[in-house]
Amino acid sequence: MKALRYLAPNVAKTENIEEPLCGQDEALIRVHSAGICGTDLAIFVGKHPRAKAPLVMGHEFAGEIVEIKSSEIDSEVTVGDKVTVYPLLSCGHCWACKNGVSHVCRDLKLIGIDRDGAFAEYVNVPLDLILKFPEDLTYDQGALIEPLAVAVHAMEMAGEPDWQTAVVVGSGPIGLLVGLCLKHSGIETTIISDINAHRLKRAEKLGFHTFNSTEGNLVDLVNEVTHKEGADIVFECAGSSPAALQMCDLVRPRGKVIMVSVHKEPPPVDLRAISFKEITMVGTRVYTLSSYQKALQMIKDLPFDALISHKLDIGNAAEGFELMQKPEDVCKVIINIS
Repeated sequence: MKALRYLAPNVAKTENIEEPLCGQDEALIRVHSAGICGTDLAIFVGKHPRAKAPLVMGHEFAGEIVEIKSSEIDSEVTVGDKVTVYPLLSCGHCWACKNGVSHVCRDLKLIGIDRDGAFAEYVNVPLDLILKFPEDLTYDQGALIEPLAVAVHAMEMAGEPDWQTAVVVGSGPIGLLVGLCLKHSGIETTIISDINAHRLKRAEKLGFHTFNSTEGNLVDLVNEVTHKEGADIVFECAGSSPAALQMCDLVRPRGKVIMVSVHKEPPPVDLRAISFKEITMVGTRVYTLSSYQKALQMIKDLPFDALISHKLDIGNAAEGFELMQKPEDVCKVIINIS
């Protein structure tokens, strides 16, 4: 089969490799659509701490089941079903796994990082991670359920959405999806900031109030909009040190900061502001299974086409990593495999 494999830092090639075998209590999925995300880019440039070459990346995907091998697992899916996959692999033994929060397992692993993933014609996955989706959803929509689940989980961790003003720092795919979740929840005012003018244009087309942080001070804008009170809630989706340092200045007293991005290095944070303003800061990591299921139900109500900027076939899929490192209008890159 054809597969895009990470071979070395900054080297990924589409190669012909053996089709994976369907193991016991697994399903073999014919992949139709798979998304490239920031984690895949980190693997590609050699900065992911766990991913080892050679590796078939890809954990945002959808396809159809072509084979099932089941013993005792009572699976709700069958051959021919259109499915997506909850890609988290937890240990089942640590405190988190035993207490219903296996998404923060102390030894958490992912399909496409710790075992071969979906940038290939076929991928084998455990049966209990498969979610069937309706026939009227496209495979491209199915591939967006995973990143949408990140946004849904961030919203759930934020609590009941009783805010009037929200700020989303970062207008990449996750930032835009958080913004769409806020809009879906009825939040009156959402400001999305970034330093990339191309990304901000996409956010504007989705109806958001945008701000380019290279052209002024975001804090000044937020103070103007909120009569110097600050936003009720801030979602940090940029993963940059300047964003981390500024986020406490953006939020009102007793407001919330939701950490959605994963910083590559420990960033500076204004701890004094957290104390003086009694800010609640909430960390988030990936998603729960319930968040994933909720995202599956929500995707049909969101303008998913507006997030997909590029589509590539498996033969030239490596170009996706070149696109993601350019300053042009790149949002979500989808690999269409069959």
